[in-house]
Amino acid sequence: MNLSFDHLGLLSDTAAKNQDLADFFAGVLGLEIDGDASQGYAEVKAGAITIALHTGAMVDDFGAHGGTLLQFRSDDVRADVEEIRGRGGKITVEPLDTDWGTTSAYVAGPHGVLVELYEWTTRK
Repeated sequence: MNLSFDHLGLLSDTAAKNQDLADFFAGVLGLEIDGDASQGYAEVKAGAITIALHTGAMVDDFGAHGGTLLQFRSDDVRADVEEIRGRGGKITVEPLDTDWGTTSAYVAGPHGVLVELYEWTTRK
């Protein structure tokens, strides 16, 4: 398995909270924002790490605090899912091809942590 940590996802339960986060990162910290947080998704450019601001997630149960989504780039999502499943991991979303150009799968962690494994299929 070859995983690389390059995104940190912050999950909000409302668009207003998601926009508040974007306003903080842009207005208070002066970081560049790509996307429209009030419409559900934006990315904060934070050096080597991208902070992804999400309203909701691809799974229903992401924790009372809004949840934490850790996104790991993978060389082979489908193979990594099988390896994780073999270790007893709970796959909450099986590998799927997204309309934004990735193959993604989700693994449930403890206490509201959600891990996405993804590989780019249309861009690198």
